[in-house]
Amino acid sequence: MPSDIYLSNPTVTPLDLRLLTEALKSSSPMGSSHRAALESTVAVATGCEYAVAIASGEQAISTLLHAMGVGPGHDVILPALGDAACVRSVRRIGSTAHFAECDPGTLVPTSRTIEAVVTPTTTAVLAGHGDGWGTGLPDIAAGCARLEVPFVELVATRIGSQWATATAGSLGRAAVVDLSTRSLMSGGEGAAIVTNDAHLAEACRAGDFVTCQSTHRADPMPEFTAALASAQLARMNGIMNVCRGIAERYTVSLSQMPELLLPAMTPDAMSSWSRYVVRLDETFGQDDRDEIIRGMQRHEIHADIGLAHLPTVWDAASEGVCPMAASIATRTIALPIHPELTHRDVDLICQTLQLMIQRATFRRD
Repeated sequence: MPSDIYLSNPTVTPLDLRLLTEALKSSSPMGSSHRAALESTVAVATGCEYAVAIASGEQAISTLLHAMGVGPGHDVILPALGDAACVRSVRRIGSTAHFAECDPGTLVPTSRTIEAVVTPTTTAVLAGHGDGWGTGLPDIAAGCARLEVPFVELVATRIGSQWATATAGSLGRAAVVDLSTRSLMSGGEGAAIVTNDAHLAEACRAGDFVTCQSTHRADPMPEFTAALASAQLARMNGIMNVCRGIAERYTVSLSQMPELLLPAMTPDAMSSWSRYVVRLDETFGQDDRDEIIRGMQRHEIHADIGLAHLPTVWDAASEGVCPMAASIATRTIALPIHPELTHRDVDLICQTLQLMIQRATFRRD
């Protein structure tokens, strides 16, 4: 049964629909004018010179790694907490994944945990915005520079985030931006590779490459998808302001619940708030977390698991790898956040979450 309160719900205006209709009528789905415009917009939004729009996030990561010369016989360091798409991408190009333990505050690796798993054949480090704020990423970038290993920033759905003078997407040799329905600024599907390296950008446009004895194609983003994403990005500041207000309301309401750890906030950081992930304290386990999510879904609130333990995604036998991340992954909950949420919706979500936590506590006691 569809949820009344969706986890994500990108705003589509009448103007968006008109632009989408015009794109469908006036150009080939695999044309390039709308895609070129989108690439320019994404490049500016991330502070990079070049952008390459790809049909999916998973294809974008594997295309970028291949263009960087990563392939069979190479090791890639991934965060222990994150999105399974990066695991599938590394496997797709025939490389081996190694996982860096997370910091319990930022939920991303540190330069020390990355250095602990570097091998002589490590050719790339991937890490993203685990808590939505990007805290911890400057340390990762500096550590990769010392190790002389390229850093790929997984901006994911957090385009528009900033910390200090840095913009999300600007820290590594390249970055990948998610423009799927999970993002506040969405074309329905797709992603963009951004970089300041002209040669790397051109290599990412090459399209076909061979991995694991099979030919894989990195499809460009369709024109109608690019048209919709461009319209969304044109309203990025307004969308972010609305979601920032929603995040603040969550924080005020949920700070009264001692069972929860809320997303970290720092004065010099600004999140696009495409996700609001809370963490149950250590007295709760995975069964408690899953029952809380099911309870919210029964109340037509589409909460979901916040972050995956990627070593287990890579290999089911890796459950004991990166134990900090393994513990945290069993206790994260992603709450709905998008411009269509009302104050009443947010209050209802918080009240329902509190009720489900109380029920889980009573069951355990």
